[in-house]
Amino acid sequence: MPVTSDDIRDLFRSHLAVDLNLSTNTISAYDRDLAEFTQWCHSLKLELFGIRSEKVYDYLLSLRKKGRNPATIARRLSSLKHFYRFAVGEGLCRRNPCASIEGPRLMRRLPQILDQKEMERLLTMPDTTTALGLRDSAMLETWYACGLRVSELQDLKVADVIMELRLVRVMGKGSRERLVPFGRYAQEAIEAYLATSRTALSKPQSPGNLFLNFRGQALSRMGLWKVLKKYSDKCNFRFAVTPHTIRHSCATHLIEAGADIRTVMEFLGHADISTTQIYTHLDREYLREVHRSFHPRA
Repeated sequence: MPVTSDDIRDLFRSHLAVDLNLSTNTISAYDRDLAEFTQWCHSLKLELFGIRSEKVYDYLLSLRKKGRNPATIARRLSSLKHFYRFAVGEGLCRRNPCASIEGPRLMRRLPQILDQKEMERLLTMPDTTTALGLRDSAMLETWYACGLRVSELQDLKVADVIMELRLVRVMGKGSRERLVPFGRYAQEAIEAYLATSRTALSKPQSPGNLFLNFRGQALSRMGLWKVLKKYSDKCNFRFAVTPHTIRHSCATHLIEAGADIRTVMEFLGHADISTTQIYTHLDREYLREVHRSFHPRA
């Protein structure tokens, strides 16, 4: 029986998951990229495993003409490089047509962050006299204390909180597990939430997730974002706060306080230290601002 394109996509997804240990979101993105490229090849009657490098250039150029941004085009190229590397290894084609192609140069924008006073204001916004306010307080305190990705916060279970050690067990990208510390403020907020609020929100069929919605189900990514937006809008910050703003702010505040980059890398669950190095740039900007504001000859 001949191998179909669906079979190849299934094998590629397995390769990304098992061999490369990539996250579910990354695998889904690569799969979508491959599906779109396959469709483009079919529309021009091009063979997927006999395509020349010039045609891959044409594809990337077509994306640019459609107005796709450089980051999107770079990821599409990354997807194709992974796919053809896999295909060569499996004997599906003789050469990787993307091997010599360089992606567009990306301007790495520094993420916007809340300063420590702004973060303090955000954390004190929830009304802790209500069940949902207690939940929101615990959620924001945990989010900032641990610098979690939104998916990590969403997936956090009650059993993952080791209260006596002030640690949470986090399952990060690529199923990499790490233990992340939190402080007294987060501990008090979580304890208050677990003592009354979560019990009130919980239903017999509720999952073990730490943070529940008013129906007793796990808070969705959109639900978490709506909670954050509700309070950040009330604070009237100078820019729109996103879920990643909390993570960026946490990391930056650690660097500003003197934490070394390797420690912050482990804390955030980054696989590569180059990802964490962006926070050293943020720290330099902070130092420049301090110098401009306080040095007598700035």
